[in-house]
Amino acid sequence: MPHGLPSMSELSTYLRENLETEGDVEGDAWLLVKTALANGDHLEAALEGKTLPETLLTKIVSLTWRCVNDKDVQLLEAAAHNGDFALGRLLVNMFSSTHSEIHVVTTNYDRVAEFACNSKNVLFQTGFAPGYIQTWESTGRVKLVHGTKAARVVKIWKIHGSLDWFRTADDRTIGLPVFELPSKDHYTPLIVTPGLNKYEKTYEDPFRTTINGADAALKAASAFLCVGFGFRDQHIQPKLIERCRERNVPTVVLARTLTEEAKDFLKNKAGANYLGIELSGTGSRVYSPTCPEGTDVTTPDLWSLDSFNKFVL
Repeated sequence: MPHGLPSMSELSTYLRENLETEGDVEGDAWLLVKTALANGDHLEAALEGKTLPETLLTKIVSLTWRCVNDKDVQLLEAAAHNGDFALGRLLVNMFSSTHSEIHVVTTNYDRVAEFACNSKNVLFQTGFAPGYIQTWESTGRVKLVHGTKAARVVKIWKIHGSLDWFRTADDRTIGLPVFELPSKDHYTPLIVTPGLNKYEKTYEDPFRTTINGADAALKAASAFLCVGFGFRDQHIQPKLIERCRERNVPTVVLARTLTEEAKDFLKNKAGANYLGIELSGTGSRVYSPTCPEGTDVTTPDLWSLDSFNKFVL
């Protein structure tokens, strides 16, 4: 969101304003969703548990892709101009260590993490073999090497898919570095939309392998830094909770506004070695085991990744 990518509420607005239904079946189903949104439900809650026709789901996927992609294209232009990413600065500093891998687990479709790696000449992998037409590589055979040693690499686990992942008409999975939606008759975006088809789709590759990789990374993590995560995704937080219970790993959660789910995680499930930081009227509000209800500090914008970097790096 600091880079202009749409929030869930902005995506909700985009869908309401741009989705056009055909026939009573689509119209009645979409009316239920719109009513839930108008009553204050967030997008995932509005879609969850509702039986939507496949044609309507296809329209939601396509519009979701367009909404995020429009902003992603603008970010690419900005990245090519100055390439300043707080995430890039964090990642390159994390490699000032003996670590050869850093794992980024994200529910986002955008390419912020990829652009951030590019901004600091850091290699990354998303599960596809490199190339303009990228093939899905689930075997782990593709290795990046620097000299005779394994290269330092950021492994980006995009558990809900990516703007550049597609399913072909003959049921192949490919990656295309495009910024316009290819022909819908030949390519279907591989993104898992909030709500109805989230768990159904994740039994299929590339989601299944990606989630397995993310699970392994979360299970082995020595620390967690969560940025803007609302703790509403059942693919991620069970593994976070499990790891915190096993090892009491250091955990930091940054968000402009911590969700109630995030606060519950910190207070009741994160163990005894955590910080949660959000915006407050006097600067930033910090939650910790000694102040589980939070305390205000005067450091401005400590909740943002950029300011957090300046504070700790």
